[in-house]
Amino acid sequence: MIELAAFAEHRVALAFSDYLSSLGIPNRVEVETDRFAIFLNHDSDAERARLELEEFMDNPEDNKYWQSSWQSGRVVQQPVNRRKGGAAGVLKGLWARGGILTLVVTVACIGVFLVFSANPQQVFEALRFPDAPAQSMSEGWRFLTPVFIHFNLVHLLFNLLWWWDLGGLVERTQSRLQLLGVFLVTALVSNFWQFRESGSGFGGLSAVVYGLLGYIWIYPLVNPRIGFRLRKEIVIFMVGWLLLGYTGLLDNVLGKMANAAHASGLVVGMLLGVLFGLLHRLSAKAD
Repeated sequence: MIELAAFAEHRVALAFSDYLSSLGIPNRVEVETDRFAIFLNHDSDAERARLELEEFMDNPEDNKYWQSSWQSGRVVQQPVNRRKGGAAGVLKGLWARGGILTLVVTVACIGVFLVFSANPQQVFEALRFPDAPAQSMSEGWRFLTPVFIHFNLVHLLFNLLWWWDLGGLVERTQSRLQLLGVFLVTALVSNFWQFRESGSGFGGLSAVVYGLLGYIWIYPLVNPRIGFRLRKEIVIFMVGWLLLGYTGLLDNVLGKMANAAHASGLVVGMLLGVLFGLLHRLSAKAD
């Protein structure tokens, strides 16, 4: 089973789902709290379904999509209760929103946090950004590893919740490699920028989260065929949170905020959204 696309409107997802079914492409719509995802029953249908998706995104008002939905007799259902099925159901639903890379980074952050809680100084010294970057290529991991350091539980949970949601969206709808690229570029650039602003005493995944925010925000504006959109409420909240960080009001709760990393991560993510959006759009036209 593979996720083809996700839509903000249930009626749109159902219309396209019914159209695919009318073409003999079995699929189902999974209702989540803020999105409606179409999953294909057979991976072998993926290429054909993606071509149909591109045509749908170019002209979603075409009567053939809505006629298929009318003929199917389906009605819009209320969002399902995610608590149904107990803990197993919750875990299954959570896993459905992520992927292998999302999980690997999550486990790495949790593992580092547990060891850091027992030996903070040793762990921080092993993973912090190098004080002299130009002379530290023999310890190249330090350019990346600050993203795995979290100084308290609230800091960790806040970042991982957003990482799982935003990173999982990229991994599911695009690819693991795409998520890895966004992760590495935003992590490295934001770490360097934060070091320039404040030295090596920083850590956390939040700059990567802001990179993903910028990427998911801009990418579908450049390449609308992707089939997902970031809700404007999320953008407003996260940008507001970034600006609030500059006031210093959050430092007592989350520790010293890495504001330069957050801002640079957001900008880099937006640039990546433009770059990959254009590349994928041009590639689709060439095919």
